[in-house]
Amino acid sequence: MTLDDLNALLAGAEFHKILKLRAEACDAAAGQVTLHLPFDTAYTLFAGMGNYHGGVIAALADVAATMACTVRAGRPTPTVDLRIDYLQAPCKVDLFADARARKVGRSVGVADVSVRDRDGTVFALARGTFSTGAAGGKA
Repeated sequence: MTLDDLNALLAGAEFHKILKLRAEACDAAAGQVTLHLPFDTAYTLFAGMGNYHGGVIAALADVAATMACTVRAGRPTPTVDLRIDYLQAPCKVDLFADARARKVGRSVGVADVSVRDRDGTVFALARGTFSTGAAGGKA
């Protein structure tokens, strides 16, 4: 899967449209992707403060990890489990999720994600487990 393919896949999902996600990097052979989430006050707890809601950060991490497994497997890999550690609260910054598929097997995949800003400050770390069985169709 190419970067253009990944962006087309992201653009086709209704929830991803709400998040305005864009893929910045994609290495299908390595199972690595970087997604960009531009700052929007709609993602905050209180617009004046600018702190992201944790659910938005979790959604970004989930989509990035899913896509890392998806580009490696070549088909959709729905989430089985997601765990996230929030390290600090991002405020009024664009976020980037760097995801890497650690293992993509016949039935399960595992991916790690780091959520950061453009300068490299890490705000959250996540690990997800994904279904890699062939039932999902072609990505």
